[in-house]
Amino acid sequence: MSNRMADIFAKFIKETTFESIPSETVRFTKEFSLKTLAGIVAGSATGAGKPIVNYLKDTEISQDAGVIGSKFKSSLEGSILANGHFAHAAELEDDQFPSATSDITIVPVIFPLAEKLGISGREIIEATAVASEVMNRIGMFSLAYKGITDLPFFGIIGAAVAAAKALKLDENQIKNAIGIAIGRASGYIENFGTDAHYFESSMACRDGYFAAIMAQKGLTGTWNLEKWLKQLHDQKDLPIEEIVKDLGEPRWHTHNFWIKKYPCCFLTHRQIDIMFAIKEKHELTPDNIELIEIDAGPVDATCDRPSPKHIEDSRFSFQHIMAGILIDGDVSYNTFTVDKINDPAFQKMREKVRVIHRDFWKPEFNSGIARVSVRFTSGEVIEKTAEQPLGGSKNPLTQDQFLELYKKYTKGFLSDRQIQETAKMILELEEQPNVSQLMHILTFG
Repeated sequence: MSNRMADIFAKFIKETTFESIPSETVRFTKEFSLKTLAGIVAGSATGAGKPIVNYLKDTEISQDAGVIGSKFKSSLEGSILANGHFAHAAELEDDQFPSATSDITIVPVIFPLAEKLGISGREIIEATAVASEVMNRIGMFSLAYKGITDLPFFGIIGAAVAAAKALKLDENQIKNAIGIAIGRASGYIENFGTDAHYFESSMACRDGYFAAIMAQKGLTGTWNLEKWLKQLHDQKDLPIEEIVKDLGEPRWHTHNFWIKKYPCCFLTHRQIDIMFAIKEKHELTPDNIELIEIDAGPVDATCDRPSPKHIEDSRFSFQHIMAGILIDGDVSYNTFTVDKINDPAFQKMREKVRVIHRDFWKPEFNSGIARVSVRFTSGEVIEKTAEQPLGGSKNPLTQDQFLELYKKYTKGFLSDRQIQETAKMILELEEQPNVSQLMHILTFG
């Protein structure tokens, strides 16, 4: 019985076919893949992505798969590492909350692997959906209260499952791949706001792929997921049955992903949407605002950074992000520059933003009900709250909204024609015999 969870998951991974995946899950899998591939393109141009590109270019390696957005190919391992890093460096990852497991440890693995192996679009959908489902279930109980970043920690399991499915491993090999992967699970929450935060998830992509390859070649690993999870959570009574309950039933846990719209920490997105909603109905200027108050739980308060020191730091700063909305009317890559950090107007506006730490809220990502209060110099106070942002699991995006995000974050590297062509390929992925043309365009622009 101690290995029951591994047995259930291995059987589900092995036996799930494209035809057995609910149509709404197929559609959503293609949509978040579209968005994540756009994020990889955008992330390739960031300063945080350049060290990875330089490393790969300095290393003599084969040319198995495209390094998206970078105009060259690398070994399969190098491509997975780079694309995984870009996906997070873009700060556009889509996460399940409260644990923050993410599609960015799956999509950067399966597409280069599909390019190398020549597998079909249907097989990509199978691997992506199954990996998301298993990862989101195993990672449904957050470890943030322990200072662990769930995204790479559980993300390595998603990477291993995606690769295992694509490689057509048998059930014992699948269990070994998961066992090998959990021995490499890592992620430190204090790395938020540094390049290491992105590198953690890129290593999860690479090591998850390696776990599947090693399992294919006969390496063994533990199968006792129940014991591992209980030890992690220090709970002998952890509701393990919830993790495998109704597996494969109509509504998949894959749909728990929240879709990210802005290139900054997800812990700020509810407040961003609230601020834009207030701004839409009221005239807001830096001069007529006296104070902005933001509630933040124990984990979200990591974004209480009134004086960001560098670009990555500013993407994790409630104060800087609010200044961007008030001064520029936007939250984009142009918000997070050295010039904006040092701009006296931004500095002055940041001083008007106060983060109230709600330490009694659950120590989880995006805990509690987000609240933003704006006090005007006239004395008037406007206050709004939100449980989720637009794009949350209870407030999903339309396909047109997914397409807008894809256009926004690929424009500049892809032409308008290429944007339309590649978007069509991704949204009709089940019709593609392979992804060689798609990967070529995304790689070389």
